[in-house]
Amino acid sequence: MSDQLVNNIRKENYPLQIYTAMDNNPNVIKLTTELISFIQDVYRSIEPDHFEGQIVIYTTIDDSILLDEDQGREFFDGNLLTNNKSDFLVLQLFQTERLPLIWENVNPKTIFNSDKAIIYSYQNRSEIFVANKTQIDIINRFDCASIYALQYHYLNEALLKYKQEKIRYSSCIIFRESWFDENRIYFKQKPEDTMQNSLSEFLDSSLRGVNVVREYNNGASKPVDLRVYWTEANRAAMIEVKWLGQSKDVDGDLATAYANGRGNDGLDQVKEYMDLENQDTPTCITKGYLVIFDGRRRGVSANVLTIDIVNGMHYRNQEVTFDPARNFYETMTGFENPIRMFAESICN
Repeated sequence: MSDQLVNNIRKENYPLQIYTAMDNNPNVIKLTTELISFIQDVYRSIEPDHFEGQIVIYTTIDDSILLDEDQGREFFDGNLLTNNKSDFLVLQLFQTERLPLIWENVNPKTIFNSDKAIIYSYQNRSEIFVANKTQIDIINRFDCASIYALQYHYLNEALLKYKQEKIRYSSCIIFRESWFDENRIYFKQKPEDTMQNSLSEFLDSSLRGVNVVREYNNGASKPVDLRVYWTEANRAAMIEVKWLGQSKDVDGDLATAYANGRGNDGLDQVKEYMDLENQDTPTCITKGYLVIFDGRRRGVSANVLTIDIVNGMHYRNQEVTFDPARNFYETMTGFENPIRMFAESICN
């Protein structure tokens, strides 16, 4: 094993680094392990990516309390954290069976001066440990706010895998049924159900600890195409599915066609879903997704049965553009960037 690899392993072995910083105190490994477990429990109730303040979670080697105890209260319900808007959110874990304490809007600055504290701090997608006043940077290799809150990372990873491995070449057996022709130039008329079923089956088999529900009714003008709900955390994702391209009816005549502007309708729908969900289920953290299956081809008509690479791949690298007034993903917390999945045709 190379020295560089050993160094990398040591850098990401946070209990070992904390143990060293705390002068090799034999109790520190157990305390750190319990603290990390508690951090994960906290993040089952609060999404760090949605929190704009500072989160501090700490324990001490002698259970001493480093903030004004009268300003804190017992932490017994994760709902205290969901949608919390405090500038500072501080929690202390104890070694005894005593309930943790929580402080809201109490500046935790003094905690960092203690040589008895093992501290986790999160702010603006940056997270660190501090032990005996020594800062230990946490390495985040994931596309998410915290390495201890990976629910949406796994969903985003699954969607990317689905895009590359199942949709690009229509490798998904279910999705393949949405095409009218073998060359994948035209969709069947009204292919939405097939597309939703394809994505639903993939997510259900790819993600652990989730329920995937189709046609979820939350009181919007139409049901949500897919809702992904985590059973071990108060997280959910609502996914609206749209398609672009030309369809044909059962007789082979041109039917519905959707172009670039169809994405705007999808954005409006996701916003409606999220507005209702945030009102009706405030104890659940929700993100909204628009997934666009792009089957656009250039130069198609009723008599076109084959397509060359120039026309078949014309839209492969052309991203969908949206009405600036509908760019909710730039202004609305939890509204994710739209995901376009281009499905290639078989070209001659």
